[in-house]
Amino acid sequence: MSQDCLRELQQEVSIRAAATADFTESAFGDVVTGYLEEAGLIDGFEACNFKHRGMRIDGFYFNIEDEATLDLFIFDFRAKDTVETLTRTESEQIFKRAESFFEKALTARFVDGLEVAQPAYSLALATLEQADQIRRVRFILVTDAQLSDRLQTIPPRREAHREWVYRIWDINAICSLVTTGEPEEIDIDFANMFGTTLPCLPANQGADKVTSYLTVIPGAWLATIYDRFGGRLLEQNVRTFLQTRGKVNRGIQKTILEDPGMFFSFNNGISATASEAEVEIVKGVGQLRRVRRLQIVNGGQTTATIFNVTKRFKDASVDQISVQMKLSVINADLVDEIVPKISEYSNTQNRINDADLFASHPFHVRLEGIAGRLPAPAIGGSQIQTYWFYERARGQYVNQQAYLTKGKKSEFQIKFPRNQVITKTDLAKVMITFQRKPEIVSRGAQKNFKEFADFIGTRDAWKAKQESFNEGWYKDAVAKMIVFRTAERLVQEAPWYAQGYRANVVTYSIALIAEKLASMNRELDVNRIWAKQAIGDGLREELLRVGEKVLQRIVAAANENNVSNVTEWCKRQPCWMDLKSYVAVSISPALEGELLSKSEATQERRDERLKQRITNDIEAQVHVQKQGGAYWKRMLAWAENSAEITPTDIDILRIASQLPRKIPSGPQSLRLLRVEEKALADAFKP
Repeated sequence: MSQDCLRELQQEVSIRAAATADFTESAFGDVVTGYLEEAGLIDGFEACNFKHRGMRIDGFYFNIEDEATLDLFIFDFRAKDTVETLTRTESEQIFKRAESFFEKALTARFVDGLEVAQPAYSLALATLEQADQIRRVRFILVTDAQLSDRLQTIPPRREAHREWVYRIWDINAICSLVTTGEPEEIDIDFANMFGTTLPCLPANQGADKVTSYLTVIPGAWLATIYDRFGGRLLEQNVRTFLQTRGKVNRGIQKTILEDPGMFFSFNNGISATASEAEVEIVKGVGQLRRVRRLQIVNGGQTTATIFNVTKRFKDASVDQISVQMKLSVINADLVDEIVPKISEYSNTQNRINDADLFASHPFHVRLEGIAGRLPAPAIGGSQIQTYWFYERARGQYVNQQAYLTKGKKSEFQIKFPRNQVITKTDLAKVMITFQRKPEIVSRGAQKNFKEFADFIGTRDAWKAKQESFNEGWYKDAVAKMIVFRTAERLVQEAPWYAQGYRANVVTYSIALIAEKLASMNRELDVNRIWAKQAIGDGLREELLRVGEKVLQRIVAAANENNVSNVTEWCKRQPCWMDLKSYVAVSISPALEGELLSKSEATQERRDERLKQRITNDIEAQVHVQKQGGAYWKRMLAWAENSAEITPTDIDILRIASQLPRKIPSGPQSLRLLRVEEKALADAFKP
């Protein structure tokens, strides 16, 4: 698998490097850290290319508030035709360079010697200023080599009052992450890890799909497991919608620090799932020895807060902390089906409407369908019809090619070029940028996707106006994606760009232009961009002009506001307010020709909504007729005994039960779909 995956990864890196004019090694890091952040395996990533006298850093991320942690990234991209092996000696040499940078950054002399405009200065200064708060440094090596047999783990070590932790993402872990969504299974052997088993009580023994246990897990154990696996311990949708690695709860923290004896009484505990559990009976008592594919589906904040206390508070102890745990062991072939449901139902207080915009949410399904049937306009005289690929589930693009022959795989890649792949997090980043919220985009993929999910789900955009998400909306989204990716390349190639803060410059520059257009009741002509699959010269020139001003201002404003880390400044609302007052957007004659009036754009959207409404009617009628009259007759019998179904819906069911002699209209068919949804949720048996 590694060899095929290596070629796929190299192709993706080459396309990313060409699209953004980035160095190949930087593009490699950008691609892989994007996967890691999307999966909730890292909190974020800020590029920072620095090499000097035995030191090297390729990126960083501060998570001081929740985990008292600084992540330092180093890339090892070999770009060879075959998979090479990373030896222990090589890894030690690479890590030594990052360690040297960190140690130097703790000295004022080193910081003062760096150029202020460089991201390395911002990183070093922030490290120096927050040195007392940094309790853990994670050195993260990302490589396209595979680990040698002697290099599976590197034990952590203590330096002064800090813990130094090492993590290597090799080609095997990367490939597993891309294709399955996880780099490795979370397999916990309690006996080996903690020296003893965990007493447990069986709950619903004999159930077909799920076997449950009740147990109490020591807080120190939970912190150790979380330290080892991080955000991966949280079920995927919990990671996304409860903010990646679980936010620290101040109330839980206060109880641990001030009244640990009451923790068990005050806390609701956690819910977890596993695909297998080894339980022994010792003197009549169940003993949980081992679990496979462990995932926490409820209690992410509890887990993260216990871990946080062990890292942030030097004298704090969690030895008195015990946490009740409900463990559901699910048949392996049903894990992917049942775990998201348990996650959804376990998190009702925090839940976003429509099951938190999971990959199966109808919004994603519709976009995937439109992408698959709507070809992109051919450009440059090409006769080849290509499509954009909307990846509603991670790894979908790669997995759809996994079992194709070489010829079929080539056809697939011609039809769906890799540079026309859009992930959910890509889409969220672009749409929130154009909603003029660049400070949220700057907070990272997970927090930004949460904002996008709120827009679609909690704020009822989908439920209220499903017909708004149509081919026109899709073209608009792709056009904005083209704007965003073009801006990335323009900034990367600009003579004023100094290899830092590109992500911030891009989102703020686009948002500033969008803000100016909104104040003028104007919009970009997205249909023009869609037709050309490229932006016009006017927009190109303004993106460059504004981008230079943005870069200058975010560095200056961070300094003026005594924020050592420029990327941290970019996450704050005052940064956005400051840029709106300092950076003026100009509408040149060339850019003027690339715009529409608000009324023109509104009319186009209205026309697209009407088309989608008709499409919805047709699709509903097709579904109703496909189910057949006998199906609807059985549902009619069920509905007549249900208090939830209205008399109008019962009348429509009577019509449907007479298929094919009588056929419900489009609007009637849409109502039938809603009735069907209620019926199936209420245990109706078709």
